[in-house]
Amino acid sequence: MLDALLDGLKGQVTSTIAEKTGLDLGQAEKALPVAKDSIVDGVMGAVSGGNVGGVLDMLKGATGGGEGVSGLMQNMVYKSIAGNFINKATSALGIPESMATTVSSLALPMILNKIGGAAQEAGDTDEIDQGSVMSALGLDAGGLMGKAKDLLGGGGLGSLLG
Repeated sequence: MLDALLDGLKGQVTSTIAEKTGLDLGQAEKALPVAKDSIVDGVMGAVSGGNVGGVLDMLKGATGGGEGVSGLMQNMVYKSIAGNFINKATSALGIPESMATTVSSLALPMILNKIGGAAQEAGDTDEIDQGSVMSALGLDAGGLMGKAKDLLGGGGLGSLLG
């Protein structure tokens, strides 16, 4: 599912990156797999660490809910994803950290906005919830939530995730 979302955004994201950074389209295109890996790693890490709320808040911010884009930029899950992206992009794209930071600030909010919109559409309501996020990302919500619950001992916060 995430691949389909990225394919739908590919032209828009790559042209925005190329236009605003001066990178050629080939380099800009290489940013998408780096962004995908960074987002999946960040979401999976947050969920398995029990921070489902942080993921939900990030996507709500990306779609204009909550505190909007300013809230997105302050979200710890987003900061982790952006940091991971910047580290990977410097080597994968062969660009300096400052350029990778700029690419991150352009590409990630666009992609997360699309994921948040897909999560809203996937849910039973217009609200973004853990099931709709996992569905939008094409991840197994039950298996992942079960792992997170097991990691947390099956009680307390773990029972909230199940």
